[in-house]
Amino acid sequence: MKQKNGKMKSRLLLLAFMLMVPIGVFAQSITAKGNVTDSEGEPIIGATVMEKGKSQNGVITDLDGNFTLNVSGKGKKIVITYIGMKTEELDAVAGRTLKIVLKDDSQALDEVVVVAVGYGNARKKDLTGAISSVGESTLKNIPVTSASSAITGRLAGVSVITSEGSPDATVSIRVRGGGSITQSNEPLFIVDGFQVSGIDDIPPTDIESIDVLKDASSTAIYGAKGANGVILVTTKSGRVGKTQVSLNASLGFNRFYNETEVLSPYEYVYLQRELDPAKNAGFFDRYGQWEDIDIYKSKVGKNWQRDLFDRTGLKQNYNVNINGGSEDLVYSLSYTHDDETYIMQTSHYRRDNVNLKLNKKFNKKLRMDLNVKMSNTAIDGPSVSSGSKLRDCVKYPTVGTLTDLTDEDLSGDDGIIENISSLNDPYFNIVNEYKKQTKFNNSYNAALIWDVIKGLQWRAEGTYGFNFDRTDNLYLKNTSKANQTAGQPVGIREYWNGQNWAFRTLLNYKLKVKDHSFDVMGGMEALSSKKDKMQITSDYFPSDYGVNDILSMWNNGTSEPTYTTINEPSRSLSYFGRANYMLKDRYYLTFTLRADGTNVFAPGNKWGIFPAASAAWRMSDEKFMEATKDWLSNFKWRLSYGKSGNARVGSYWRQTYSPVTSIKNLYYQNEIGQSSLQPSTRLRNENLTWESKYSTNVGFDLGFFENRLNLTFDFYNDVTKNLIMEVQLPSNAGYNTQYQNLGQTTNRGVELTLNANLVNTKDFFLDFNFNISFNKNKVDALYGANGDVMILSGGGTEVGSDNYRVFVGKETGLMYGYVSDGMYSFDDFDFDQATKKWVLKTVTDENGNKKNVAPDCFGVLSKGGGYYGPGHMKLKDLNGDGVIDADNDRKVIGRALPKHTGGFSFNAGWKGFDLVAMFNWSYGNDILNMNKIDYTSYVGAKRYQNMSTEMSLANRFTTIDPVTGLNIYYGDYADPQRLQEINANATIWHPLMNNSVTTDWAVEDGSFLRLGTLTLGYTLPKMLTTKFGVKSLRVYATANNVFCWTAYSGQDPEVNTGKAMTPGYDRSAYPKAKSYVFGLNLTF
Repeated sequence: MKQKNGKMKSRLLLLAFMLMVPIGVFAQSITAKGNVTDSEGEPIIGATVMEKGKSQNGVITDLDGNFTLNVSGKGKKIVITYIGMKTEELDAVAGRTLKIVLKDDSQALDEVVVVAVGYGNARKKDLTGAISSVGESTLKNIPVTSASSAITGRLAGVSVITSEGSPDATVSIRVRGGGSITQSNEPLFIVDGFQVSGIDDIPPTDIESIDVLKDASSTAIYGAKGANGVILVTTKSGRVGKTQVSLNASLGFNRFYNETEVLSPYEYVYLQRELDPAKNAGFFDRYGQWEDIDIYKSKVGKNWQRDLFDRTGLKQNYNVNINGGSEDLVYSLSYTHDDETYIMQTSHYRRDNVNLKLNKKFNKKLRMDLNVKMSNTAIDGPSVSSGSKLRDCVKYPTVGTLTDLTDEDLSGDDGIIENISSLNDPYFNIVNEYKKQTKFNNSYNAALIWDVIKGLQWRAEGTYGFNFDRTDNLYLKNTSKANQTAGQPVGIREYWNGQNWAFRTLLNYKLKVKDHSFDVMGGMEALSSKKDKMQITSDYFPSDYGVNDILSMWNNGTSEPTYTTINEPSRSLSYFGRANYMLKDRYYLTFTLRADGTNVFAPGNKWGIFPAASAAWRMSDEKFMEATKDWLSNFKWRLSYGKSGNARVGSYWRQTYSPVTSIKNLYYQNEIGQSSLQPSTRLRNENLTWESKYSTNVGFDLGFFENRLNLTFDFYNDVTKNLIMEVQLPSNAGYNTQYQNLGQTTNRGVELTLNANLVNTKDFFLDFNFNISFNKNKVDALYGANGDVMILSGGGTEVGSDNYRVFVGKETGLMYGYVSDGMYSFDDFDFDQATKKWVLKTVTDENGNKKNVAPDCFGVLSKGGGYYGPGHMKLKDLNGDGVIDADNDRKVIGRALPKHTGGFSFNAGWKGFDLVAMFNWSYGNDILNMNKIDYTSYVGAKRYQNMSTEMSLANRFTTIDPVTGLNIYYGDYADPQRLQEINANATIWHPLMNNSVTTDWAVEDGSFLRLGTLTLGYTLPKMLTTKFGVKSLRVYATANNVFCWTAYSGQDPEVNTGKAMTPGYDRSAYPKAKSYVFGLNLTF
């Protein structure tokens, strides 16, 4: 019997081999079948399934997560493992399919998560530099409108400000404050390994991760372009497995909020009488007799802001992604369509994106990557970028006149008829100005990867891209530009054509010898880009021509000279390398070196060398830390120092020329305008060289309780030297300015990031993210030994328009102006009965000298005429000499840079529901609210403009008798006693000083806390969706810009319509909107 059983076992064993059954299976074996998924029900491909205790008996899961394993008998256990997930162990059971769900392992995930580090990737646990990341798991359930909004408030040390609410608004991204003063502070943008000009044309649904390199040890690998930080965007690639189709669709709407309150019809007419108080004034023809003014109390004024901005903007987004493949070919094809009507009439935004990624493996040694990106954007809306339309709405009268206004009525001291002072209302200007921007961009990237021998890899890659932009601006009859050509229509068309290419080759070698690990990379890169421009103008079209008439019959206008500009190509050649050394998985050293050459600088200054070094120590892995293992998962110190550069500047070493484009400056032959070329007023400088940034960073990473709680801290000190400054030249030089290497700045700060998985149970999870950044900026040097101040003009006022300063020893973004002291009181003036005017009151001091009891502002605010007296704006006398002047009575009145910024978010899930709330804040920054000045000022003797309710009758000092309508301030009907009586409760000056001035009254606290995104979603149970062939179905509702807690009186505190050197400036920004979006995520 024993012999018989032996033969049977031999036959079964032979059969097992023939059927390729794993080794170790015996006659009494049983077959276990199962399916492995993650916590979201997605199949896990490639999970290892083994019999416990027999490592040679195992299989891996297939494309559907299924497995079949023969085990050696009943009562045996199988073990399922997968990278980044907790190991599961269960009994092997025959006759039914086992359902195994693997959960994420926070600590294991941290061991395997990779981040982009520049020309490669690294495990998060091995980082030695300061790098912040937002991954796919964070982005997938948060529907954002742009890539920049995806990182708003989420990364320490990264500031994102959208200047206004228009479709083409500038998005400013700053990493650790930026170091330059007059040149670009924008970070370098890299998408899938190649440099791009920006990231907002990338659909957020295509993004897999965003990594931000902040310290020099990280950015030095990009050398001359890494001084302001580097933002690396990786788009989604295909994955091995069955073809998967994903559809994301959303529909939402936008709403205007926080409109500026303006004077009612009654108060507006009352103001007009103050501005035109003569006994036989034209006021009576325009608005009727004073006795009938109460009629206007019952009139409902025209709300121009609502007419132009209070439409419901509809926003739509559709995305389709197809991905899948085999081990030899993986593909991903994505198409995205965005369509949004904005809150301003005629504003519209459309964008189409296509992204194709292919990964082809030819054999075990050779593979190829291909990536194609295309985007086509169309933006409609006149004067959207300038934002002047909001000012038109506020200033334009809410009620009309009884008779038409003439040009003489409307023009002021300068004789110029303003946009609102034309005979057309703001709505007319919007619908009769046509602007369309079309932008087409595409790029083709290809890479060949060869695994030469074990550990040695060679990669060659290149890209080619071109872009085509076109902008049409048409100004129909009697609109702004047309008013310069006798009111007849004008057409302006601009073309930009650009192309770029890059080539790069890399060699990477990895070697591990016992406890020693080496990773060495070297490469070279060549880049080239250029952009040309052409502008054509045609004017004096027939007055009745509309938009389609002009576009189809351009030749029916009078052609002005065509201007073409061929810009100098920007080219660079670079050599770079990086060496990583790791000992025992806890001691790390990294060295980086890059040499850059560029044609931006003259021969002799073209090349720059940028080295960096960093080290890290995982202290938690030391033996003396074993007692902390139960609660301390990770404790790593980091230290880095390096140099990076800023070569993203103009080519200031060549003398440049530009065409004369202003029509009024052309010279004419036979009534035809002739073009001419003029040299720039800037003198070239062949000695100009790089701005160089020297960065020191010290930080540590902490992980607690199996990395469910993670904390990252960084201290940095960044010094930027050889700042490229524009210097004024002597008047006899023949040129106005020249760029020179002179200044130096320092940015010093700390960053703290906290990520916590607070609750993680079968049905419920709660995650929390928090980050805060403190940055202190200081200007160490400007123009040399005696050059300790830079005067900058933000504009917006007649007096004190040079309202920004840069001082040595102080931070940038300083607002500069007079200090408001309210208004003059009746105790400050005496009324002269002889002249019927007010005069400053004087007293005699102990030395017998007469002096004013209040400082004299008339030398600065000199246009008030007879209205210089009680109720006139009063300025503080800072030097005590009794006279207000620009040199001695101005000071720093505001600081645009915040003391700290940050954000926090909650991410919760219960069964199929998910909830995300994202907050961001800024604290300690000021805003120069130029709207506040503009909307309360009567300037240039321009009447018929409305004002904000700051100047309501309940607040302001008034100058006419409300009973008689006569001017009782000065002149024949002056009545000082009655004037004092009606202004007993006035809290703000009268607007009749005919001047606008920059004072601290317009500087407001710009601190805010914003609930930026609130999303509620629900994923339907798989047992339901699979019945109709759907793998996953999620529906959601999202509110964006939900609420903002702030003391700022303007429309929104997150604003900047000034230039880079004049931050925190708010003047007639395109209003922002709240949006509400409903969508679904569908996967087949």
